[in-house]
Parts: sequence; C-alpha cells; structure tokens
Amino acid sequence: MDSRLGRTAVVLRLALGAALRAIWLARVSGRFRDADEQRKAERALWAAEGRRLRIAAARQGGMLIKLGQFLSTRADVLPEEFTQELGELQDVVPPVSWGQVEAVLREAYGSRYVPDVFKAVSETPTASASLAQVHRGQLIDGRQVAIKVLRPGIGRSVRIDLDAVRIAVAWAVRWTSWGRRFDLMAIWQELRDVTEQELDVWGEAARAERFAQNFKDDPLVGAPRIYQDLTRPGVLVMQFVEGLKPDQITELDKAGIDRKKLAALLISSYMKQWLVDGFFHADPHPGNLFVQSDGGLIYVDFGMMGEMRPQDQEALRKLVRGIIAKNLDDAVDGLVDLGFVRPTADLAKLRRAFGFLLDRMLGTTFYRASGPEVEAFVREIRDFLYEQPFQIPARYTFLGRALGILSGIVAGLAPGDNFVRLLIDGARKYAAGTLPGAGARDVVQGVLRRALEPLQQALRLLQRLDRQEFRVPIDFEPLRKELARGRNALRSLTYVTIGGFAALSAALVGGSLPFWRDVLVAVAVVCGIIAISVQRRA
Repeated sequence: MDSRLGRTAVVLRLALGAALRAIWLARVSGRFRDADEQRKAERALWAAEGRRLRIAAARQGGMLIKLGQFLSTRADVLPEEFTQELGELQDVVPPVSWGQVEAVLREAYGSRYVPDVFKAVSETPTASASLAQVHRGQLIDGRQVAIKVLRPGIGRSVRIDLDAVRIAVAWAVRWTSWGRRFDLMAIWQELRDVTEQELDVWGEAARAERFAQNFKDDPLVGAPRIYQDLTRPGVLVMQFVEGLKPDQITELDKAGIDRKKLAALLISSYMKQWLVDGFFHADPHPGNLFVQSDGGLIYVDFGMMGEMRPQDQEALRKLVRGIIAKNLDDAVDGLVDLGFVRPTADLAKLRRAFGFLLDRMLGTTFYRASGPEVEAFVREIRDFLYEQPFQIPARYTFLGRALGILSGIVAGLAPGDNFVRLLIDGARKYAAGTLPGAGARDVVQGVLRRALEPLQQALRLLQRLDRQEFRVPIDFEPLRKELARGRNALRSLTYVTIGGFAALSAALVGGSLPFWRDVLVAVAVVCGIIAISVQRRA
C-alpha cells in the first residue's frame, strides 16, 4: 500500500483507534472497575497498542519502523508496556529485488557501471533495512567496498508517513492534555530531521568522515573509509568492514576477545563522543558495530547521528563530576542545566532523592540511614517522583536511545557488572576538563543560581498555587470554637434584649393591667434564664 491515501490511512487509523480505546477505557468501562483493575486494564491496553504499531510498522516498513523505534526511546512520555513492545521492533525488512537496485545503480553510474566503475557487485544484499540495503562490491583495483543503496521511492513514502504522523500529533496537541504536556510537535520535528538525515547520503558521508577524524588518535576505535568520488544521489560507497558482532558471545569467546574490556571500550568511546566531541552515533545496535581481532571496534552506518550543544556537554560533565566527587549540589545543578528538571521541582527534595538513588545504584554513601528511616524516606521519594519533577527535552531523544541500546549490549558482554558504575568509570578521564571558556561561565552561573534561589523558590510556589497543586494543612478547630462563642454571645444578647424589653413594658403597664404585667414579667425572667444558659455554653 504505497499510495498517499493508503499510507496516511494506516497511520491515522492506528492513532484514532488508540485514542478511542483509551477514551472508552477511561470514561466508560473504567466506571465498573476498582482502581487496581483499572490500572491492569490500562497496562493491557498500552501493551496491545504497542503491539498493533509494531505489527503495522513491520508490514509497512519505511518510516513507520523509524517511528516505532523512536517512540520506544520515550519512556518519559509513554507507558513502559508500550515502549517495551516497540523495543522489539527491528530495522530489518525483506530486501527489494536486484532488478530495482540495479536500476538505481545504472541511473547513478551509467549502463556500464560494471566494469567501468566496479569490477563486480553482489546481487545478494549483506544487510537490508527500512530505508536502504547494502551490497558488497569490488573496485577495479581489487579493493572491497560496501555499496549502500536507498530503496527506490523511499523519499516519497517517508514524506507521506511524516505528514500523516504530523496530523495525528496536531490532533493530540489540540485535543489532549497529554499532547500539550509533552510537546509532541517538538518530538515530531526531531523525528523528521533525523529521518531526513538518513536519506541524505552526502551528509552521511561527511558525518562518517567527521567521526573517523574524531578518533584518528585511537587505534581501537574507527570508521570505514568513505569513497566520496564514487558516491552519488541515493548511493553511498565505503570500505567493506568485516568482524564479529558484540552480541555474538560464543564467537567472541572462541576468538579470545576479553568481553569486559570490549564493554569498557564501547562505553569509553561513547563518553568521548558525548563529553568531548559533542557528536555521537545514535544507533549503536550490534549490526552497526564490528569487533576486530585485536579487540577494537569499527562503527558503521552514520545515517543517525546526534549532536550536543557545548553548554549541554559542560552540564553533563558537571553531572558526572558531581557523582564522582559525591557532590550532590553539582550533580543536581548538572541535571538542571541539562533541562531535565521542571521549574516547579523542589531542589532540596531532589538532592535527597538523587543521592538516595545513587546510593542504591552505586553502593555509595550519599545518604546514610537504616530501618524505619529508610522506609519513610523511600515513601517520600516515591511521592516526590510522582509529582514528575523530571522531563526529557526532545533534543536528548537519541542520546537516550543510544544509552538504552548500550545497556543491552553491555549486559550481554559483562553480565555481572554494574552498568551505571561502568558509565561513571568510562567518563572519569573525560569529565575533569572543560570546554573553552566554560569554566568561568560555570562559576558565574553557579553564583547567580544560588543568589536567585530564593526567587526561584517563590516562583515555584506561585506556579504550584496557580495549578492548585499546593496544599497547606490548617487546624480549623480554634476558629470553629471562636465562631461558636461569638454566635452564642449574639444569641444571649438577643434574649437579654427581649427580656429587658418585656421587663420595661411590665413596669410601664403597672397596676392598670395586672394580667399583662405578670405575663411580661414571666417573659423577662425566661429570657434572662435562657441568656445565662447560652452564655455559659459559650
């Protein structure tokens, strides 16, 4: 189904169906369930929706696979059951026919591409993905190359799918608080930008050469050579790379590769990319990593790359330095500078919660407690995190994706090691330095932040009041008692007034009307008794 109408219908049907089922669950069927049953039903619904998208993406291919992989990284926006289903989505699809590939090569190089350009080209692809597939070739001088060919018509189908997703996102932003809360349009824009990168073979060639230049002094990390003179629109030619994949555990052991060293090398190479280069490979799945006989790593496929701003690099350094030095102020400041903390977050509670979590993850001593104190503190952290003080800016989507893939690879290479501790160890030699001019800026920002902290606390309080999130416990019992005393005093005054009026009337009537005089005196006495009784109760 390659027509615009057909592909658009698939995306909108998935989005609308998910929305209708969620509304039905929340507003209709949810009325007949208790809270626990409703939560189970919600988890089952999200798992089913993730399955529907995964199956549709595998069937449609192209952009939908990229969409599913993209959404699988947004655990801050989507439920775990949904992202887990999409995490199983692999960017491996059946290859297009050799006839279609050959048509692209003939258009790029002419009808005599063999033997004028290549000595030979294999008709069987060595890899096939949603946007392109790779064929092995040989140059006239005998050098082995990998020829990456974009799927015919993929640019058009990607644009159709992106437009359909944009319609669904615009609907979610317009009609749902969830869509507005997580800035789905910004997430869609990043998805569009990265996908367009993958379709630009000239850009990929430049990114591959930039990556290789960043690691030119590291004998264990590299990238294949790019043949710019042979690259054409829709066709990228590069050095052919062979080696084991990092998930081939048995083969790695047979080859005598130290898996723990390989895991450390992989993490260290990423820490350099994040903390020093600010330019990183965003799709390090095992198919894009080749382990060499000396234990080195060759990265391939530079279609999906991420780039960090200098200020974000320094904020990440500050976070790492704070963790290494057990300085919670610096660690939390790093989170704030990265944009991970919402403006309404209570920073004092955040420091305690972050320290406690690091203590549990790393076995450190940020927080010392035991017994009931720990249980109480865990409850406090749970309530604090429920307020959702964290957010993940859209620009970090692919950093999170890379980190998630790395954790899976490292778990296979070194199953007994603590992944977070490996990250910290890999960052040590890169975290100490600062980018040019960043040190002074860091000091100034720190001084300003502490000077303005009272104002920030006041602003957070006002924002919480505005959203009616702020609650102040008040004991109304003293006020109730005072009001009761005032009410009884008023009643007593009323009866005294009536009694006094009756007594005055009795005195004026005198002996001319003895019956009415006696009645008025009795009324005055009764009112006096009632007034005294009411006043005593007050």
